[in-house]
Amino acid sequence: MKTTMALKPLAFALAALMAVAAQANGYNPPKPQPEPTSSTATVNDGQSNHGNAVINDKTENNASVNQSFKNYSGVAGSNTAAGDNNQGKNDVAITAGDADFVFATVNSGQDNRGNFVLNSATENNGSVNNSFNNGSGIGQSNVAAGTSNQGSNSVAINSGDDGKGGAATINAKQEVTGNLTLNLSATTGHGWKTTPVTNNASVNSSFNNATGIVGSNVAAGSGNQGQNNVAITRF
Repeated sequence: MKTTMALKPLAFALAALMAVAAQANGYNPPKPQPEPTSSTATVNDGQSNHGNAVINDKTENNASVNQSFKNYSGVAGSNTAAGDNNQGKNDVAITAGDADFVFATVNSGQDNRGNFVLNSATENNGSVNNSFNNGSGIGQSNVAAGTSNQGSNSVAINSGDDGKGGAATINAKQEVTGNLTLNLSATTGHGWKTTPVTNNASVNSSFNNATGIVGSNVAAGSGNQGQNNVAITRF
C-alpha cells in the first residue's frame, strides 16, 4: 500500500478528535450568516396635460358611477371622467413575504398647466349614486365632469412575516398652473332667456356599510384635482 493512502484515514481520525475536543472545551466555530433578503414593489407613474385649448358651446358633460362596485373585496379603484383633457389613474403596489426588508412604493405625479377653456352655456354633472355599498378592503373613486380635471388613486401595501423592517411609501404630486377658464352665459330665443354655465357634483346613497378604507373625489367644472392615497405597513 502506498504511504499517502495509509495516511488518509489517520488524517480524518485526527480531524474528528480535534473537533470533539473543541466542542468539549466549549468552543463553537462561527457559522456564516446569510445575506439579508429584501422584497420590493414599485410603481413610477406620471401624467402631463398642457397647452390645450377647449371651447364648449352649449355642451353637456355628465360623469357618473351608478349601481357599481357593490359587495367588492380587496382593492377597487375607479376613475370616471366626462369632458376634455381630464386625467385619471389607479396605482397599486403590494409586497408580501418573509423577507427581512419589505418595501412597497408608489411615485406618482400629474401636471396640468397652460390650458385655455371657454364654456358658454355648458352643463357639467358629476355624481356617484348607489355605489360602493357593502364593500370591504380599499375602495376609491374619482368622478369628474368638465375640463382638465385630475384624479389619482394610489395604494401601497407592505406585509411581511417576522421581517426586520420595511416601508410602505406614496410620493404623490399634482400641479395645476397657468390655466385660463371663462364661463359665459348664452341667450336663446331672441334674447329672452339666459342659460348660465352649470356645475353639479353629488354623492348619493353610496359607500354605505363599507368596511376598511374608502376614498371618493367628485368634481364638476374645470381644473379640479382629487387624490386618494393609502399606505399600509404590517409585520
